[in-house]
Amino acid sequence: MFKKTLFSSAVLAATLSLPGIVSATNLNPFKTVFDTDFTAAGYGGMRDIGTGSIGLSGVSGTISEAYLYWHGPTNANATDTNANANVLFNGNNVSGIFLGISSDNCWGFSNSMAYRADVTSWVTGNGNYSLANFTKNNNQVNVNGASLIVFYKDADTTNNRDVVMFDGNDSNIDNSFDASGWNITLAGINYSAGSASMQLHVSDGQSFDDDALKVNASTLVSTGPIFSGDSVPRGLGGPDNGGLWDIKDYDVTSLLSPGLNSLNFTTGVNSDCLSCVLIAISLPAGAAPEQPGQVPEPASLALFGIGLAGLGFMRRRRT
Repeated sequence: MFKKTLFSSAVLAATLSLPGIVSATNLNPFKTVFDTDFTAAGYGGMRDIGTGSIGLSGVSGTISEAYLYWHGPTNANATDTNANANVLFNGNNVSGIFLGISSDNCWGFSNSMAYRADVTSWVTGNGNYSLANFTKNNNQVNVNGASLIVFYKDADTTNNRDVVMFDGNDSNIDNSFDASGWNITLAGINYSAGSASMQLHVSDGQSFDDDALKVNASTLVSTGPIFSGDSVPRGLGGPDNGGLWDIKDYDVTSLLSPGLNSLNFTTGVNSDCLSCVLIAISLPAGAAPEQPGQVPEPASLALFGIGLAGLGFMRRRRT
């Protein structure tokens, strides 16, 4: 039986008050890929197993970029940013860039860690890509799942997109590494026509209620079991009421009007403890603002004392 416990933030703060520098963990701008096609795939149910396979489909042209993301809870020291950095992707040794540390999402571990790796050299097209060595130290360093996002160019330029990526390790649970909920803003969208969407890569989802997703204060998805860990294939690891990994797409076209626009995405916490690892905003080619300024990798950002609001105490059963 798996059990998820949401406990007092005062206890969490005391646990995480460690010497040294650790990383801030909000979602930060990563990069924009302009005038491109893209596809994404994921795999969950990797808890306590650390192996799996991502089945990639939808690639119909020359691949230009590919990124692998993974996230999971750990009992590693908060300053050990390489605790789960080194993994095997399709048999190749991959070293991930540390994206941040945050709450363990109510499992009883010390924290959670997220990583991103450029795997362009090893993604050759559609097919299965194996995952291995994603757990370490007798599962003290663990994993929930992984995502692969791939950019390519096909012969049809009429359907090309500008894709703006935000990534990190942003728990919706208030903790000493980041504030409660998720909050990102993309300003300067020069919209004329065409569809727009948001793709969310979320770790730790189960069949519990999630807080409503809002864009520009309008409800995009109502409160309910939004991230249930059932949107991507999964292995046998983890609970039976959710594979702990989701990729969800949402249309936001109706929230844009011709001219300059901003999109502000927010959500809070309801019954499930979650981490957002990647948000990819897909816009018509030519609509995205200029490439965001380079953001320091999270490991270089010092964490200073942050006041915490009390969370109270409640239990969520993992069955």
